[in-house]
This record gives sequence, structure tokens and C-alpha cells, in this order.
Amino acid sequence: MEIIYCPWEPATNLFSSSNVPLLIHYSHFIALFSAMAIALLVFLNNPKETVSRLFLLFSTLFSVWALLDIVLWATNDPAIVMFSWAMQVLIEPLTFAVAFFLFFFHLYKKFPKFSINLGIVLLLTPLVLFLPTQINLESLLLSACESVEGPIAKYYTYFLNVLFMASIIILGIRKLPKITSPKQKNSSTLFFFGLLTFLLAFTSGNIISSFTDDWTISQYGLFGMPIFASIMAYSIVRHSAFRIQVAGAQILVVTLAVFVGSLLFVETELMRLVAAPTFIFSLAAGFLLVRSVRQEFIQKNQLEELTTQLEKANVRLKAVDKQKSEFVSIASHQLRSPLTAIRGYASLLREESFGKLPPKAIEPIQRIEESSKLMALAIEDYLNVSRIESGNMKYHLSDFNLRDETEHVCDDMRADAIKHGLVILFRTHLSSTGIIHADIGKTIQIVQNLIHNAVKYTQEGTITVVVRDDRQRKKIFVDVTDTGIGMSQDTIHALFQKFSRAENANSVNILGTGLGLYVADKMAEAMGGDIEAYSQGDGKGSRFTLTMPLEM
Repeated sequence: MEIIYCPWEPATNLFSSSNVPLLIHYSHFIALFSAMAIALLVFLNNPKETVSRLFLLFSTLFSVWALLDIVLWATNDPAIVMFSWAMQVLIEPLTFAVAFFLFFFHLYKKFPKFSINLGIVLLLTPLVLFLPTQINLESLLLSACESVEGPIAKYYTYFLNVLFMASIIILGIRKLPKITSPKQKNSSTLFFFGLLTFLLAFTSGNIISSFTDDWTISQYGLFGMPIFASIMAYSIVRHSAFRIQVAGAQILVVTLAVFVGSLLFVETELMRLVAAPTFIFSLAAGFLLVRSVRQEFIQKNQLEELTTQLEKANVRLKAVDKQKSEFVSIASHQLRSPLTAIRGYASLLREESFGKLPPKAIEPIQRIEESSKLMALAIEDYLNVSRIESGNMKYHLSDFNLRDETEHVCDDMRADAIKHGLVILFRTHLSSTGIIHADIGKTIQIVQNLIHNAVKYTQEGTITVVVRDDRQRKKIFVDVTDTGIGMSQDTIHALFQKFSRAENANSVNILGTGLGLYVADKMAEAMGGDIEAYSQGDGKGSRFTLTMPLEM
């Protein structure tokens, strides 16, 4: 069988021929270089990330399409023309499909659900099934070395292109406004518009050429890829996309140099009209890029300097904090010894161990004893804070009955409550034995603190202590509810911080360090529990709940 070749000069290495205008090489190789340079750079810096692999696949498919198109312009071999044209028909919608997956993964960090993936596979299946048939390409015009497109190539591929672009637009409209991080939102928006610019330019040029049979027009659509590459490079530098900044700047500078160099070979007015806007755009992108790199370089130096200063300040603060803790610990120990003596002698005097006292002396001695007791509690709070912050607080864990210990605390504190005209009620609602594994001394101290606070800030009424449990959650609770001054929501949020007291606390009790709840909360947390506060507002009472893990 005799093979009739097109009346063209044979191609050199499939890519060079006198039949190929300079515009073809200019548009194809610039677009191809831009795509693969950025894609390889992204992939080599992020080889394990799915989005970088998708970007490389997307750029590779486009680059193969561009190479096949150069072959179509250069070769005069009918077999090569038919093969290249058929493969272009397959690769073009595949490129758009990968672009959809790339943008979806960039936004959601995952692939679409199975039904969407299956639908895309079914949509692409006819391209593979009918690739070698006349439904795809009807015939070859040997006089012009061009294929006559069938319905698959002329209609179905462009339908898929438009469908994938519409899907990308819908994704962008739905997801971009919901991104809360400004940096991520700007990066994704740039990615969206850059990708859409390329796809629109690419497919519109091919559609127009397909229906007008003027394939020179399709070459202008390829300039969408350098624009997309420039936007990607700017996004990389400006918004740290794909974690490569300096390299992105280098790639864009090289791409710009290629644009400038290519202008030396422009010979016609039409080609100058195409090259000039590309050059102007690249200059603008390069200017923005250089400015961004300069700003980031200055900011990086400032941040490094600030980081160094903060590290030095942090070291000084740690030293000061350590000295403070040591001072508090030493001072507290020094104060505790004489206070113990004061309390002891005051108690002996009140009990008339040294002889009978005149009636007028009894009340002052009771005040001395009570004041020294309060001071001893305050000093113990300071010591506990010091131990907690230095990590020296010791916990001796054992199994014990929280219900019994709470009842004992209520019994011990009932007399003090009566002096203030208050009643302490104790209730239980248990479906378990109430056994917990914790430090019994620390747990008793927590319960004492909660009841003591309730007594201090309640002028009249009752203090109800309830021990209850939740066996399903394996939790046990101690609720201390009072009819006292209550709290606002703002007070509750800051209540467990150091030196924090309710705004209305001084109106009832001016004594208090604001450390008791902080210490109690830290102790409970260290034993696997916590403390929560509740109140409906000022003057409406309060409820403090100690929660601990239930053993049995």
C-alpha cells in the first residue's frame, strides 16, 4: 500500500519544520516550560503531599498535549498525525478532570466522595472506548495534514471541559467564602482564579478553532498557562503555598527571562501583539513578586530579632519566677512557725491552762486565735501555689470513700457555720459505693475549701452538700450549693485564676487571697478531676461542683 504524505517539508525530530510558525514554538514551549518548572519545583519540595502530585500530573498532561500539538504542526506523516490528534482528544478532558481533583483537594484536603469519582470515570469512559473509531476522528485530509473530527472530538470533549470548569467554579463559590484564615483564603483565591484563567483560555481557543477550522486561534489560549504559572509563583512567595518561597521567586524570574528572550525572535506584527501583553503581565507579576520577597525578607529578619529578644526575656522571666517562688516558700515557712506558736498559746489561754482569765480578755484571745488561723490558711495557700508552679506538689494516691469523707468534713464545719447563722445540709444520691482513687488529704482540703467559701460568702440561709454519681460515665460529684451573693458570668470565667475574687466579694468578706479556688482546681486536675462553678447571677447563690473519677 502506498503512503501519501502531506506536501510539507519533513519534520526534524518531530518538532521542527519550515511549516511551523514561530508563534507555535513561542506559545507552546513557553507554556510547557512554565507548567513543568513550577510543577517539578512544587513536587520536589513536597513529594509526599497529594496536592503536589496532582499538580505535577496536571502539568504533565498539559505538557504532553502541547508537545503533541507541535508534532501536528511539524510532521507530514499521516500515521503520526492520526495518533497525535487522537491522543490530544483523550488528554485534553483528562487535564480538565485532574484540574478538578487538584482544586478539590487543595480546598478540602481530601478526594471527592465515591459517587462523584465514579461519575467522572463513567464520563471519561466513552473517550477511551471510541478513541480508535470514526466517532472520534472521521478522516484525515492529506492535503492539509489535518483530521476531520467526529462527534466525540468535536462535541463531547468540549462538553466535559465546560462541565469540569463549571464544577470548579461551583466549588470556589461554595468554599472560598467559608475559609476563615485570611492567609489560606488569599492563597486559595489566587489558585482558583489562576487555574480558571488557564482553563478558560485553553478550552475557548480550542473550541473556536474546532468550529472555524482555523487552528492558529487555539495557540492564543495557551498563554493562559504562563499566566497561571506566574500566579502560582506569586502565591508561593506571598502566601507560602506549598512551603517554597525563594525557589518560587527564582522560577518566575527565569520564566520572565524566557519571555524577554523570546521577543528577539518575533518577526510579525500579530506575534508582537501576542508577546507584548504577556511580557507586560510578567513584568507586573515580577514586580509584585520582588516586592513580596523583599517584604518577607525584612519581616523574617525582624521576627528573628524579636524571637531572640523574647528568648532572652523568657530566660530572665523564668529566673525571676524561680526567685519569686523561692522567696514565697522561704517567707511562708518563716511565718508559719511563729504563727503556730501564737495559735497554740492563744488556745491555751482561752482554755485557761495558765489560770483563770478576766471576762474582758476572753474575746480578744478568741480574735487572736481566729486571725492566726486565717493567716495560717493564707500562708498554706501561698505554699501550695509555690509547690504547684515548681512541680513539687506531692500526691499520695489511695482508695477511699468520698461520700464518707465529705460527710465528715460537713460535720466538722457545721459548728463554724452555725456561728454565722447558717445550716449545712448533707445529702447523697449514689448508685455506687463512692470509692475513688486519689490523695485523701488533698481531696478533703478541696471539699473544705468549697464549703468554707460558701460559709464566707453566704449571709443567711443554707449550704447544701450533695454527693452523687454517674456510673455510666464513671464519675462522682460533690455539689456545694449556697444561698449567698452569687456571681456574674464574667466572674465565673476568671474565678479559678490566681488572686481572682468575685467583684461583690468584698461587700461580704474582705478577707481572702483569691488563691483557694486556684489551688483546689489545680489539685483536682492533677488527680484526674475538675471543679466547675455555676450561678444565675448576683444575689442568686452559687454552686460549685467537684468531679472525680469513680473507681467502684
